[in-house]
Amino acid sequence: MVEVEDDEAPPPRDPGPQSWQILYRDVWPSRFRSLLKERDKTEQEPFKDIFGSFASLYTQLEQYRAKITMLDYERLKRQEDINNVINNPSNNLSENDLRYLGLQEEIIQLQTSKDSMQQDLYKMAAKAKDVAKKEIQIMELERRVQLLVEENETLKDEHTTMSLILKKSDEEKKRMAMENGNILEKLLQQKKDEADVVNMHNETMKKLKEHQIFYELESARREDSISPEQSLALSSSLASTLTPRLGAYNNPGSSVGGAPGMGGRSSILSRLFRKSESESDEGASRHSSASSRCRLYSGPSIIPKEVQNKVESHTSELYSVAFSYQGTTMATCGADKCIKMWRTTNLPSLDNTNTLLGCNAGVMSIDIDERDHYLVAGSNDAAVRLWQVNNSVVKNQFMGHDNKVYTVKFYNHSQRIVSGSHDRTLRLWDVRSGKNIRTIFARSSCHDLAVLSEQGTNIVSCHFDKRLRFWDERQDTSSHEMLLDGRITSVDLSLCGKFLACSCKDSSVIKLIDLKLNQAIATFTHDGLRIGEHTRCAFSPDGQYIACGSGDGSIFIWNTRTLKREEVPKVHTNAVVAVKWHPLGQAFVSVEKSKKFFVWTGF
Repeated sequence: MVEVEDDEAPPPRDPGPQSWQILYRDVWPSRFRSLLKERDKTEQEPFKDIFGSFASLYTQLEQYRAKITMLDYERLKRQEDINNVINNPSNNLSENDLRYLGLQEEIIQLQTSKDSMQQDLYKMAAKAKDVAKKEIQIMELERRVQLLVEENETLKDEHTTMSLILKKSDEEKKRMAMENGNILEKLLQQKKDEADVVNMHNETMKKLKEHQIFYELESARREDSISPEQSLALSSSLASTLTPRLGAYNNPGSSVGGAPGMGGRSSILSRLFRKSESESDEGASRHSSASSRCRLYSGPSIIPKEVQNKVESHTSELYSVAFSYQGTTMATCGADKCIKMWRTTNLPSLDNTNTLLGCNAGVMSIDIDERDHYLVAGSNDAAVRLWQVNNSVVKNQFMGHDNKVYTVKFYNHSQRIVSGSHDRTLRLWDVRSGKNIRTIFARSSCHDLAVLSEQGTNIVSCHFDKRLRFWDERQDTSSHEMLLDGRITSVDLSLCGKFLACSCKDSSVIKLIDLKLNQAIATFTHDGLRIGEHTRCAFSPDGQYIACGSGDGSIFIWNTRTLKREEVPKVHTNAVVAVKWHPLGQAFVSVEKSKKFFVWTGF
């Protein structure tokens, strides 16, 4: 076995560049020494016990050899005495003396046999000990081989998955390139057609202005004015004179250059003259749609100071709580496989209006759509289920996940659902058809989701590997990622849509993320804060506070403007797993793991 001394002389300098000389002189010798020492350690370690046993056995062997030599010497001496007695009968020994001498010789022979057998016994015991050690080493090697086989199978599965994803990405890339080319052609044609329409519009307005000036001059000459009815008739007559020039754009059902959205069901002149009205109607529609997506909010949010109602709602552990968008309904879920609906119109009093059944395992997450018609839930039986809020029968069931579903969210005006699971995938579902639209491999267990845009072009997920990932539902890969201080258990989006709150388990901190800057701008923590595996944090409706429960039953609230902690009385005796403000901000609900939730007010 090769021994390498630490002070071994370095190899001769290589007449190469200076950097290679430094590498050869300083780096490689130390690298070789470390590799040789590691090899010696690996080869010597299994035989240390054998070397020790060999040394001990060798010492015993020398002792036995010395003893055997002494016994041989005594035996030879006694044999010589016996021979002398037999050869010299004149000594007149008695028959008993001769018998005694014979017995002495037999005793010596038996002692020699005993010593030989004892030595063999020691050798067999040493061999048995070596065999036992070898069996232990064999078992350890078999265990390591089994672990390597399992790890190899996992890597094979991941390789297969990544190969499929890569193939799908290549196909998607080709399809998107073709679509991009078609869209570009249509866009160019549309721009050309729009330019033609604008030119005609400018020409029309120019002629209208000329006619208006002409009639104003004519009326001034006659000292008479044109009535509004006459002016309208003039515009109509002018439009009728220009209609033949725009005939290609006035045919019902035709489209300009094949561009979408340029159909000719109404005349170009009508669209031009009514442009301001259509823009105002479109703005009102957009405002109405945005209002329907926003939760009800009125006034500043309270800081919970006093418990007004304690409700023991479930028969097992509680996991989550959710309010409807209008704040008239609240839902709770837990390990007892059911979801309970509560009327919240008379807070702090609550009425249990319905119990939703159908899950085969504990319910981890719930969400209510923006019209308060449907509720979606993800459970530990790897399923996503949809109910009508006023009906306890499952309306639809979405199957496809291979493990626990930790989080679900509505998006795209409640027409679609996104779910995150322990199987390291995100799945997008169509509410109406119940089909799985897309499956995204997220590379880590997903604990929570937040939808940053209703169209699904910006979804954020938090994961076991301490990363936030941002997704576009049209892509299979994340647009970008953020690495935080620990395993992320929850995310919550502020009502303004500019900030994200994240709870981290390992370091027990709350991170405030600015979505415009894509970075953490504040960190909230406390010595008593203990964030569990499924602890969920929450923003207040006005965005001024962030709340989070702790494993010791405390509730921590921080002011996002002053970054100071607000005092909240401790009333829970078990871990607080979820907190939520009422959409009006005038009530606060905290859920503890042991079957109960509390309703708070600010006074």
